[in-house]
Amino acid sequence: MTRQASLFGAAAVRDGRSPEGAITVSDLNAAARGTLEKRFGDLWVRGEVTNWTRSSAGHRYFSLRDQERDASVACVFFRGDAWRLPADPEDGMEVFVHGRPTLYARQGRFQLRVRAIEAAGEGLWRIAFKRLRRQLAAEGMLDPERKRALPAFPRRVGVVTSRKGAALHDIITVLKRRAPWVEIVVSHCRVQGEGAAGEVRAALQRLADWGAGSPDRKLDAIILSRGGGSMEDLWCFNEEMAVRAVTSSPVPVICAIGHEVDVTLCELVADVRAPTPSAAAELAVPDVRSVRASLDTAGRGLARGLRRLITRGSDRVEALAQRLPVSAGHARDVAKLRLETMAARLPAGMERVFARSRTRLAGLAAALDALSPLETVARGYAVATDLEGRRLTRIDDFTPSQRFRLRVEGGQVAATADAVERDAAGPAAVQPDAGQPDAVEPGP
Repeated sequence: MTRQASLFGAAAVRDGRSPEGAITVSDLNAAARGTLEKRFGDLWVRGEVTNWTRSSAGHRYFSLRDQERDASVACVFFRGDAWRLPADPEDGMEVFVHGRPTLYARQGRFQLRVRAIEAAGEGLWRIAFKRLRRQLAAEGMLDPERKRALPAFPRRVGVVTSRKGAALHDIITVLKRRAPWVEIVVSHCRVQGEGAAGEVRAALQRLADWGAGSPDRKLDAIILSRGGGSMEDLWCFNEEMAVRAVTSSPVPVICAIGHEVDVTLCELVADVRAPTPSAAAELAVPDVRSVRASLDTAGRGLARGLRRLITRGSDRVEALAQRLPVSAGHARDVAKLRLETMAARLPAGMERVFARSRTRLAGLAAALDALSPLETVARGYAVATDLEGRRLTRIDDFTPSQRFRLRVEGGQVAATADAVERDAAGPAAVQPDAGQPDAVEPGP
């Protein structure tokens, strides 16, 4: 009876010291895993990769081998960490693995849970970069002959970047300062992290579809850009799907990724590479001030050329007159009178040319003023903006209790949305996933 009480009584202790206190297999494996992880923690292990496989869920499984001592350890690299890997290592490649020794409790199998992998020598990042670059070069994607020239006077420029980044603000600021007439079409995408390369490709395709939808929406150039970061941050611009999206763009692409010292494959296949986002905007459009200066210079050059032609003609007439007999004097006088008449009419003609140019510039300026939000306010309307100054133009831009500002003539009014009421038969909002850009900044 005493033995039965020890076997089945509530006070029995499961410590594995006796048959009565035997522990379960799962308890044993859990205890062993805890001991392993507490004893070793995270560490770096060096070895050769063998039996590399990728599951349908995105996990990687492989073995790390010590060839000199004929030893190996099973490794698991879960998708949450493995997506950062730029390329799968090849069998036999020597690598450094950062992870934690553990035990797969269900099967009692010792393994190394991997957090990161670095290749000995150049590293996986550089290896993946060179591998794809060689492939692109073999296909002719890096040839200078396939690069397209940028239009001298674009009317519409697309921008592919994150709406949350500083690059977008820099690009729009430069474009509006240098070329106020240009319409800016923004297509948002994430510019780092898992899946960013696919978003870059989708953003470029949205612009291509939008521009092809109507002749009035044709894009003249696209700027693909983001600010600086580490090689890992910029890696989506080295992934094949993003690179090939740049090469297949129907309009020229200006690419500015990171700082000037950073080089990505998207920049190498783009039609033009710029060192910074601001520099990309400067390359995309001419400066209105330089255009005006060129027109003035051209006008003065034309006037000088005409005066030289008149002078040479007059000199030639005088030379011919000296060789002609006296009877030809009348013809000489007629020709001279004609030249003098032309010379007299020249200032008035040039003034008419300049007057037409001034009138055209004034008309363009008036058109710009007519489209200005301040002119809209002056006509009795109000412009709604959020607290950061971005315009709110659609019902989807408002939420109940949202604070915003109304710009009216003479200043601004702070306001709060009590309720958001949609029109019963209003037009549906166009979503970026439906093949549309995220925002359009109109020109005059």
